Amino acid sequence: MKIPFCCNAAAAGSLAIVLMTACGSDSTGPTSLDAASALKSLSIGLNGFGGVTPAEGEANEVFDAMAPSLSKVNVTLDGASQNMYALGLRESFPAGTCEENVFVDPQFPPTPGVCTPPSLGVAIILWQSHSASEAPDKLILVATDVGAGNFDLAQDNPPIAIYIQDQDKLFASESGSLTTQVTAGGQSCNVPLPPYAKSGTCTFSTFNAQGSVVLSEFTLNGSSAGSVTLGIPAMTLNGLWINITEVQAVPATGIRVAASRALSRLMSTAVAATLVR
Repeated sequence: MKIPFCCNAAAAGSLAIVLMTACGSDSTGPTSLDAASALKSLSIGLNGFGGVTPAEGEANEVFDAMAPSLSKVNVTLDGASQNMYALGLRESFPAGTCEENVFVDPQFPPTPGVCTPPSLGVAIILWQSHSASEAPDKLILVATDVGAGNFDLAQDNPPIAIYIQDQDKLFASESGSLTTQVTAGGQSCNVPLPPYAKSGTCTFSTFNAQGSVVLSEFTLNGSSAGSVTLGIPAMTLNGLWINITEVQAVPATGIRVAASRALSRLMSTAVAATLVR
């Protein structure tokens, strides 16, 4: 979920604009949808940008694997409790991996002697849905790392959080902190590996997170239109841990990498394809 070759704020803005077009306008919150239906709604939101994409089948495999253990958690938005579906994803790389040697962008050749380790390897996705046939009403994406994450934009490559409320309000993180831990389980999962993984394994895992993030409303003219505070009390959710044991280079543009890594490869090929179309 590292965002190389471009700044995190620009990547978050581009990604958020695309995601916003996929979210519905009814913010009624989750009803009695079962796990499979909730995941179908999320699949529509992440893959339904202008039609069926090549990634839809892969996303469905991931969602089918997660359905039996999909979590619901309680978070707060400006102090108001929100019950949301929750999914965790982690991606880890072999020691010594350099992003410059994995994501090859002809427009931005790597600087000799520079090695950027992959970061933001944990994604937490929270959403509310009222129908299996429609995109989520509310969607929160958090891209961070294991351990303590500081969302202060003044630092290099901070974690990113995006909150989409209806179709006309979009918020991106500007400050806050989140502590995240991931514990691998003993059960393997059979899902597609990302294209930059020559080999790897998948394990059903447990995610723990706690913190608070302030997000500012995103506007096209750059003006501030308000903010919202996302509160994450100590919560536990289920997810997948993709442990990549051998990497291979893939061609990519800066924006494609931004979208792909921020959403986690497991569900973001469709987003990346849309951004570079």
